[in-house]
Amino acid sequence: MEVKDFISKHTLACLAGGFVIGLAVCGIGAGMMSFSGSAAFCGSCHAMKGEAAAFAQSTHNKQECVECHLPHDNMAIYMIEKGRTGMVDTYHAVLRDYPARIKLSADGKKTVNNNCLRCHENTMENVHVSVGTDLDTGADCMKCHSRIAHGSNHLEGGIKVE
Repeated sequence: MEVKDFISKHTLACLAGGFVIGLAVCGIGAGMMSFSGSAAFCGSCHAMKGEAAAFAQSTHNKQECVECHLPHDNMAIYMIEKGRTGMVDTYHAVLRDYPARIKLSADGKKTVNNNCLRCHENTMENVHVSVGTDLDTGADCMKCHSRIAHGSNHLEGGIKVE
């Protein structure tokens, strides 16, 4: 029996099988996306152990890492940036060349700041900054709250979380 004959005789079964396979792929993909943004996943890397330990003691420890570190403008930008940052992290993990103290890039700071404002927009009316303005003009949350999520480096005298 040829494939064409098999499909024509079993169309409903093939459609149902394709639907089940599609659901399984989507479910597994969603599970992998969720886990790869968690503190457990990010903290499993040797270079991120200090950040994960400080994050576990912070007031934001119920959040996923991607809530702060990835843009949430739209799903396409989110996925592209997740892939890009994942590849950069994998590259440095394979080469074992992470610096002793990991610092956010300028783009990373803007992303984190925008996510602070995204989550805390309703409380910003009590703060004298201009929401929606560039970081250089005063809406820089991390200027005062840089230790909220990760504290300070444990090599610098312990983890101090605000």
